[in-house]
Amino acid sequence: MSVIFASSTCDLNLKTLKKVGIEVISLPYKTTTKKGLYSVDKFNFDEYYANPNFEVDLVKLKKLANEKLTEALLTGQDVLFMTPNAKYDVSYEVINPLIKELSKQFPNQKLEIVNCNNYSLGYGLIVYETGILNSKGESLTTVMNFINKFKKDVKTFIIPSTNANIKNKLTLVGGIIGVRPILQVVNGELKVLDNIRGTKKIISFLSEKIKNSTFDDVPVGIMCGKNTSDANEIENQIEIFNADFKIIKSNLNPVLLNFFGDKTIAISYYKKSRN
Repeated sequence: MSVIFASSTCDLNLKTLKKVGIEVISLPYKTTTKKGLYSVDKFNFDEYYANPNFEVDLVKLKKLANEKLTEALLTGQDVLFMTPNAKYDVSYEVINPLIKELSKQFPNQKLEIVNCNNYSLGYGLIVYETGILNSKGESLTTVMNFINKFKKDVKTFIIPSTNANIKNKLTLVGGIIGVRPILQVVNGELKVLDNIRGTKKIISFLSEKIKNSTFDDVPVGIMCGKNTSDANEIENQIEIFNADFKIIKSNLNPVLLNFFGDKTIAISYYKKSRN
């Protein structure tokens, strides 16, 4: 068994992370009014919605990550950090070079980073299932092979409430008032699938995706901003369809809310490939 780390942008609460044996590195942040460590349990989302402002403190992140990774390595165990998205997430640009530095100090142990190519609870589902596997005592190589296979079948759909940051990606009619793009995360990138109008249609679309595609007992992730009623309605529809579904709901982390808008709604689930 290895020590597995994840960023707090996996949007899982600390109780869930502890249950599956995952260590979390919380993002140090600063706003116009205060500083802190981001975690879904403690972050004041209402305060954030009133004055959306969020900046990751990269210097503090490197210091915190160095302390936590070093502490784990001193136990003599192998260590893995799961980054959400190597291209877009700040944790990769900070922790990847740090891992290279620490590998020289601990040459007899494996210290690795793996790219999950996802966001929020899409990333969180990969973290969750990895923790379960790791707790069974599997080698780090086995765990990494699992992640690289499993992540390909985690589907994430995002319907943002603002197009401001993704206009260059919109090839459809995303500029029409009341119409919102349907985005899918494909290999870590955002792909525009279609456009959709109206809350009822949005909830129906996301609910049907889950109903038709979820595999086995891997949890379903439902994410939102201040529009918790939308997330609750998706949860209700899923429970009516199948009361045995495992559902994890969460606020989208403020990094993504800044990008997609504070009334974004999203889902993630595991779909096993037909191959």
